[in-house]
Amino acid sequence: MIDVTCNYCGQNDAQLVNQGPDLLLNRPGNFRLMRCRHCGLIYQNPRLTLDELSVHYPEEYEPYRQDIEAQGSAFRRFDAQYGLNRRCRQLIKHHPQPAQLLDVGCATGLFLNAMRQYSWQVTGVELSPYASEYARRTFGLDVITGTLETAYFPDDTFDVVTLWDVLEHVIDPKMTLVEISRILKPGGLLALSLPNPLAFEAYLFGSSWVGWDRPRHLHLFTPTVLKNYLQDTGFHLESIESLGGRLGLTLLSAEMLCHSLNIADKKSQPILRLIYNIPFRLITWPMYRIGELMNRATVMTVFARASKNDSLTYINVL
Repeated sequence: MIDVTCNYCGQNDAQLVNQGPDLLLNRPGNFRLMRCRHCGLIYQNPRLTLDELSVHYPEEYEPYRQDIEAQGSAFRRFDAQYGLNRRCRQLIKHHPQPAQLLDVGCATGLFLNAMRQYSWQVTGVELSPYASEYARRTFGLDVITGTLETAYFPDDTFDVVTLWDVLEHVIDPKMTLVEISRILKPGGLLALSLPNPLAFEAYLFGSSWVGWDRPRHLHLFTPTVLKNYLQDTGFHLESIESLGGRLGLTLLSAEMLCHSLNIADKKSQPILRLIYNIPFRLITWPMYRIGELMNRATVMTVFARASKNDSLTYINVL
């Protein structure tokens, strides 16, 4: 593990937010999330090296899931398909015309394959060799194995760049956003989703909330901190939106809470099944709806336009 400073302001003055093991994969360790006292960014310190982090991204990692039809129950398949369709509609609302799209951290390519049905030209970048190979083999997608920086696309290549649940995982989010600004056409659209540490469920589940996801989530951003990042990296913010009703995330938080309480998987199954039944969905719908209206849902989706700030220093890895 290595000690790091705040990625946004460079200060080394932070207070503990929470700490604990890898609850998602139920693996030991003690990973600390800190909040910078100067700018409010939440970041992991000390954090794992890249080699150490790779252990926490096995092939069975949830975002590397395969086709929706491979999901277990009918409810899970419905939720996965509904969420995918809603994401596509949300993006098209902000960019109605077919476009040249790059999805950073595209995993197994489900979103890219869906957008291709709308006549979009799609490209992906994915660090996982397993997930990127699956996207190429199964869907015939143009997916580069590696990082955004090592792909090094030409200036002004894309109309739209998306990062779905990705920015919180990257080592240097500021440089990632600068690089996206470089490869977007002037006025191009950036769309990203990421956990909101001000979400109601963050308070409900405490340190077991899925949005913390230690040790994979290296940075977490409140809406204010994210606005500052976007402004400093060449973007004009259009909107911050919330999508309520993401029961799959509530299920993961509940599962992680069971792990933190050392409740055996067999004993936790009735609790987890409860979350997916119809009465529970009806009872909790108002909570999700209020969270959506107040932008306090677990995930926030952000849309911004590239303003092409000439003062930015762009990456050159060649």
